[in-house]
Amino acid sequence: MIKGIDAVATAEGSPAPVVDAPPGRTVRRAVDLWRLLVSLAVLVVAVLLAVATRDFVRAAQQGLLSTATALPPALRDALVGTVQAVAMLAPVVTLAVWCVRRRAGPVLRVLPAAALGALGEWSLTHLALVRGRPDVWPAVLDGRDGLVQAGWPSVVYLAACAAAVVAAGPWLAARPRRALWFLTAVCGALSVVAAAIVPLDAVAALAVGGAAGSAVLLLSGAPADRPAAQAVADALVASGISVATLRELPADEQVPGEGTVYRAGTTGDSRLAVRVLAAEDHNRDLFHRLARRTLLRHPGDATAQTPLGAAEHELLMLVFAARTGARVDEPVMAYPVAGGGALVATVEHDARALSALPDEELTDPLLAGVWTSVARLQEHRLGHGALRPEHVLVEPGGESRLSAFARGRLNAPPEALGSDLAELLATTALRVGPRRATACALAGLGPELLATALPYLQPLALMGSARRAVARYDQAHARAAREKAGRRTLRAGGRPSLLRDLAAEVSTASGTKAVPPAHLARFTWKSALALAGAFLVLHLVLPQLANAPAAVDALRDANWWWVLAVLPITFLSQAFSTCLQQGTIPDRLPFGPTYQVQFASSFLNRITPSNVGGMALNLRYLQKTGIETGAATASVGLQSLAGALSNTVVAAVFFAWAGRRHAGVHLDLSAGRYLLWALALALAAGGLLAFTPPGRRFLHDKVWPFLRAAGSTVAGIATEPGKVALGVIGALGLPLIQAVGLAMSLHALGGGLPFIQVGAVYMAARLIANAAPVPGGLGALEAGLIAGLTTLGVAAGAATSAVLVYRLLTFWLNVPLGALALSVVQRRGYV
Repeated sequence: MIKGIDAVATAEGSPAPVVDAPPGRTVRRAVDLWRLLVSLAVLVVAVLLAVATRDFVRAAQQGLLSTATALPPALRDALVGTVQAVAMLAPVVTLAVWCVRRRAGPVLRVLPAAALGALGEWSLTHLALVRGRPDVWPAVLDGRDGLVQAGWPSVVYLAACAAAVVAAGPWLAARPRRALWFLTAVCGALSVVAAAIVPLDAVAALAVGGAAGSAVLLLSGAPADRPAAQAVADALVASGISVATLRELPADEQVPGEGTVYRAGTTGDSRLAVRVLAAEDHNRDLFHRLARRTLLRHPGDATAQTPLGAAEHELLMLVFAARTGARVDEPVMAYPVAGGGALVATVEHDARALSALPDEELTDPLLAGVWTSVARLQEHRLGHGALRPEHVLVEPGGESRLSAFARGRLNAPPEALGSDLAELLATTALRVGPRRATACALAGLGPELLATALPYLQPLALMGSARRAVARYDQAHARAAREKAGRRTLRAGGRPSLLRDLAAEVSTASGTKAVPPAHLARFTWKSALALAGAFLVLHLVLPQLANAPAAVDALRDANWWWVLAVLPITFLSQAFSTCLQQGTIPDRLPFGPTYQVQFASSFLNRITPSNVGGMALNLRYLQKTGIETGAATASVGLQSLAGALSNTVVAAVFFAWAGRRHAGVHLDLSAGRYLLWALALALAAGGLLAFTPPGRRFLHDKVWPFLRAAGSTVAGIATEPGKVALGVIGALGLPLIQAVGLAMSLHALGGGLPFIQVGAVYMAARLIANAAPVPGGLGALEAGLIAGLTTLGVAAGAATSAVLVYRLLTFWLNVPLGALALSVVQRRGYV
């Protein structure tokens, strides 16, 4: 222990500590989010198995059912009866106990969760899982008996029970909670063994129950998974500290995910700051580590630790940090707390967090003093891991101390040290501006250490709240610039950027030339495109090569002038795409950069289904020009809507003009059935959003601002006839120019067919290919075009060759050109 702290154990008969803690409140627990994600992942796998591998799943489950039916009938009836008895008694007993104890909290979670789980499982069974059931399954229940019919409890009831157990978990002790989970899992397993439930249905029921219960807890909240204040006081006394008072800090002074902070007073008038870590903080930290391991090449995080291990680690980091000469919290002890938690205690001084100080108190000497302590850490290669203003404490005299070393590292790599500098630079610049923040950092660090931050002034070096704060800062400045200038010509990559301004200031202040950003990302455009390209070659391109000999033979007699005339189609298509994007934004987009981005988008559309890659790139491009996210999303949505409407209009015109009678296409789908389910799910989601506090906050903070931005975008376009005309030209020009390219390719290969009929064939094949879940309709479009042309009388060889030549010049030519364009727009900072 540190000297000056009373370490005399409380003697028997001494007054008990006075504990002051606010009443318990509901929170959104990380463990519920983890369970929801895992349950949804299991559910997706089950649905894919039932739908995509239906024959295999049926055969596998048939084998399991055959094994079950080989059991003696009496044994099967006994198993079914046991499951039915447990299924009837367990819920009744549990609800009765809660009613006697007047525990309304769990009941108000359990009933909605059970209803949601039952509804979800019933819907899933009828829409997907029934396809994977063996045809003979209902027959195996004939002649079987139990307390009631052999098919009960069904998977719907099993899902409801699983959801109820999850929803009741926060109000149960560890043993009853594990016992209920064990009973639910055993009931499902015994039902499978007795052939009362199909195995895949049982797995899906447990997953649906886990997802439903977790969703209810996330929406309505649950008691925090933390030790009680009295347990913390008991732990301090047991550790040998004579505690007189213990008070939990108000919620607005707590940092989410970093434990619960208490103030403790000892009998000797010493004061301690006690931070209590629990399983909840451990679970939240798992998300942090998962995000870093997913995004960063060298995350450099410590292995997962228990709360006690995390407390001991932080205590040691504080000791080492103090030895470097930095001003940090004075460590006292780490100790376990009953219930699986742990505490770390430090000497408390009168201090406020740097983030809580008003702007007039953020003086240059204060900030320079903070950077002096950071310099000591950097010189000894000690990484902090969360160097933000809320972890800098300022005393009344103006002296500062660093705190919260839970993610600290000894012998930290350059990435961790540089990220510390970048994070504190960015978060202080949010308050005092880039120039002043850099000047204070230079005073405390010196030019050499300051220059090491340059490669890490990028979004990936900032994780969590710092990254979100910088994004909000840039959005606010972009909005202010737009309001000040009114409608204007946007500059590609011209959105205000705090990190870019900081890099310029740091480069000037340290006398260092600009350096390229450090390579932090685990996944880059190049690696993602390489994987997608490999998939494309293996699964989509190679089958197309089977028709290559026919194309080569046809090209020998082709009219090469007409083949060359098809080449400009690719460039004209991107010009129409550029017009379409310019027509969906009230401001004026520059044509050149937008044209390059459209080429890059076409390349991404070649390797991603449903044009997802191109839409994401366009959204990023619009955001980088300074357009708000809602307006940019509305623009991308309008482009997709305009493209769908234009395809429909052009197809209708071609079909009508071609003068051919079509009987129509009839799909074997029950539209009303799926519409009813979609409507029910929409109403359920709307009810959850409208009638729960988190849902209302989400609507107020996220949905309404987004809708307002999107609405203003649409309104701005509607008031400008020129924008509307530009969008219409782009939307209609895209399918028309593609039909022209097909007609020219057909003419080059000797196929004589009127343009109207060629256009009708192209639009029909385009509509069919849009439903295929492959990039660019690859394979589906070629098959549709060849079938349509041969139906209208074109020779099979000429039709096949014409389609292959057309796709080579309008589809595959975009791959190298688009890849080059993507590299250019990235290098110029457009995306």
